[in-house]
Amino acid sequence: MSLKNNNLGKFFSPSASYAGYVFIACGIFAAYYSRAALMLLIPGFFMAFTYNGTIIDTDSRKLKSYTALFGIFKTGKWIDADKFTRFSIRKSTKKYTSYSRANIKFDLNISDIELLIVNSNGSKKIILNKYRNIGDAHKEMEELSGTLLPSMAKPENKEYS
Repeated sequence: MSLKNNNLGKFFSPSASYAGYVFIACGIFAAYYSRAALMLLIPGFFMAFTYNGTIIDTDSRKLKSYTALFGIFKTGKWIDADKFTRFSIRKSTKKYTSYSRANIKFDLNISDIELLIVNSNGSKKIILNKYRNIGDAHKEMEELSGTLLPSMAKPENKEYS
C-alpha cells in the first residue's frame, strides 16, 4: 500500500496557534498553584496542534482530506479518485489580520501554490499539496496523473490571485 501524507498547514491562524502555545505555558505554570489551571491545556493543545492534511493512496486510487484534531485524531472520509476528472494548479493567498493592544493593525499575507484535484463541474475540490514554486507543483501533478487519473487528457493550469 503506497500512502502519501501531505500536511497542508495549521487549522487556525498564526495568532490563534500562538495563543494555544500561551495557554499551554500558562496552564503548566499555573498548575503549581491550582490543579484547575490544567484545564487551559485542552484548548491550548487543540489550538496549537490541530492541522489539515491530505492522504493519497495511489494503489487503491483513493483520497482523504482530513483535519488532525490535537495533531493526533484524523477526521475525514475516503473518496474514490474516479469521482474527479482533472488537476488544477492555483495561487492561494491567505491574509491574517491581528491588532496590538494599542489597536495597531498587523497584516500577514501567506502565499502558496496549491495542487488540487477537481470533479467535472468544479463543485468538488480537494487540495492535494502546497508548494513554494510552480515547478514543483507541475512535477507532482505529472507523477499523480498517471496513478490517480490515468484517463486524463491534459492537466488544467489556472492561477488565481
